[in-house]
Amino acid sequence: MKVTVILSVVGLLPCLLIFAVAIEVKDLTAWTIFYLVAALYGGVVLRQLSSRAWLHETGITWRGIGRQGEMRWRDLERMYFGSYEIHAHYIPLGTFHRLKLVSTLGQKVSLGERIGGADSLGREIAKFTLKPLLEKALQSFENGQEVEFGKIIVSRNKGVTVRTWYDDKRIAWQEIESYACNDAYFKIHLFKKHFAVSISSEKIANAHVLHALLDGVMRQVWQRGPSSGEGR
Repeated sequence: MKVTVILSVVGLLPCLLIFAVAIEVKDLTAWTIFYLVAALYGGVVLRQLSSRAWLHETGITWRGIGRQGEMRWRDLERMYFGSYEIHAHYIPLGTFHRLKLVSTLGQKVSLGERIGGADSLGREIAKFTLKPLLEKALQSFENGQEVEFGKIIVSRNKGVTVRTWYDDKRIAWQEIESYACNDAYFKIHLFKKHFAVSISSEKIANAHVLHALLDGVMRQVWQRGPSSGEGR
């Protein structure tokens, strides 16, 4: 709803401006530009108003203009979910959310801005999918395989690897002092370091699964003490 209101206000202003110019100059080109902009504006608003998503025990269903589909929880492989803020000339317009789902069959759907209540929708999807995705991640982790969570990779022997645009930062388990996750960022605090390693949440696949996996691993690491770690 918030996105629709902002799009309506922001899109209406240029439409009114072009309309006023078209009336003033009485030119065919000006009127053509007005009709094109108005049609584009109306289409965007209509898309927002018509987009819907429903959750059920077996998966998620969505519908919009010229598009509809369904994805079962058992087929869901990755969920990307994050928030961001929009400002207009330093005036905060609000916090918005992006939500992208990817299935094992290659199916992809981006929701977020298109539907209302994307924050609640993302949390509900996390509840439905945590158990099966965590079981799969733990099985790979216990077998010594690298488990990829988008920009973060975890391994029993290598610890945590954070991918950035310039290099890959590897963090041993015993270096981790704490970690925290919210809709905007996933942060890892290191011993004797003033600054945390921070990654945008929307760049992390299945952040809820990553957090749960770290809970189990780090509980064992911290019980052994800072001088020991997984894989040693």
